[in-house]
Amino acid sequence: MDYYLGYILTVLLTIFRTIKNYIRSVILAWKLPGPTALPILGNVLILKNHTELIYLGNHAYNMYGKFFRVWCSILPAIFIYEPRHLKLILSTNKNNEKSLFYRALHNFIGEGLITNNGYKWKKNRKMIQPYFHMNILEKFVDLFTECSSRFVSKLEGEETVKITPFINDCVLDILHNGVLGVPFDKDSPYRKGELQAIERFVRPWLLFDSIFDRTTSANYEKKQKHSLHSYTKEVLNNRRQEIKKGPKMCFLDMFIEIADNNSQFTEDDIINEIVTFMLAGQDSVGATIAFAMFYLAKHPEIQDKVFKEISGIDDTQKITIKELNEMKYLEQVVKETLRMTPAVPIITRVLTEDVTLDETVFPCGTIIFISPFMTQRLPHVFPDPTRFNPDRFEESNLENIHPYAFLPFSLGPRNCIGYKFAMIEVKTVLFYVLKKFQLSVAKGKEELSLSYRATIRASGGIWVNLKHRKS
Repeated sequence: MDYYLGYILTVLLTIFRTIKNYIRSVILAWKLPGPTALPILGNVLILKNHTELIYLGNHAYNMYGKFFRVWCSILPAIFIYEPRHLKLILSTNKNNEKSLFYRALHNFIGEGLITNNGYKWKKNRKMIQPYFHMNILEKFVDLFTECSSRFVSKLEGEETVKITPFINDCVLDILHNGVLGVPFDKDSPYRKGELQAIERFVRPWLLFDSIFDRTTSANYEKKQKHSLHSYTKEVLNNRRQEIKKGPKMCFLDMFIEIADNNSQFTEDDIINEIVTFMLAGQDSVGATIAFAMFYLAKHPEIQDKVFKEISGIDDTQKITIKELNEMKYLEQVVKETLRMTPAVPIITRVLTEDVTLDETVFPCGTIIFISPFMTQRLPHVFPDPTRFNPDRFEESNLENIHPYAFLPFSLGPRNCIGYKFAMIEVKTVLFYVLKKFQLSVAKGKEELSLSYRATIRASGGIWVNLKHRKS
């Protein structure tokens, strides 16, 4: 009897706190500026209007100041983008819970590091983190070299080309070999995935699984998830046999090792984390390489400076991690690409305690939107923010950049675990492209038209001219 009474009281107390926090966050939202909201829908249609979304990203600070509110149907969310405020939110373990919007990814990605919260996230992150040490990551450079060489060879004979499909296949080639330990097959389900989450964001009632599960989109997404998980499980079973015959070759092998040594890391955990790495590593890395090629094509003086830096390195031999680390200017180009067009333009958090920012109290339970796109285009943080200028990241200038002003991979305890892997991957691919080709902007494709799905991308893809460099 006492047990049931205690349980009922706990449930009632939780409901009371949830309602109390919701009312407090609504009161805060009413006090803050923000775009005009529609009844019931709120501001969710902005997500479907790419032009308005990008405009908001570029001009929100001038229009609304240091933070503003949006309405996701009846749920208020607060955009925070000042680096000093972001540090207070992101640097602590107290406010690293991800919002309910990440639940919309469960049907597609599953429950991995991106979507999990609480104990399960902390447990898995702690076990996986050691495998992303640079001593392990540098062993993948040979693979990056092989896949980059295949990518460049496929561009032979091309003059004016839509580069994005070629890049996507290159990234998938790297991921299949480096994460799954299998050759890339163009029939792989990882090549066919299509995220339905945005549909749920612009129709907030679909965030409720009981409603979304009745839609055709839910059926399609569940079929995709089944296909991805079945394929991954089949590869997993095969790798368990292969791993007995030789050394660990890929992340799947490493995750098998974690499971063999930790009963809390189950086969489902392996599959969920592998699917997460495969999907998260596609659009983000592919978009960064494509945007970098566009910016280099548009700025020949910057491209020439990169080529001068790498010209003394023999591309007929596999490059080393030491050589990649010495490509300082190329790294500046990659960072400036990530500043201008961060792959993931918005991440969300839920406050687990009251937080005061410049005398404004943000109550526990408030949904926080953090936009690398907005922060990295603040004119008082990055002067002349729409100009592509890799010199911003020259070592002598870094002391002028707030530690939380550049966050394409997020920051703090919940930063992207694979960011070092991604940086090495991007630099390797760009090295081989620039050693082989001189890039220029395709006629009629001189300007980017940005769009947004789960990641930022170029509407219509990115087109460049390729000219063979003389040996």
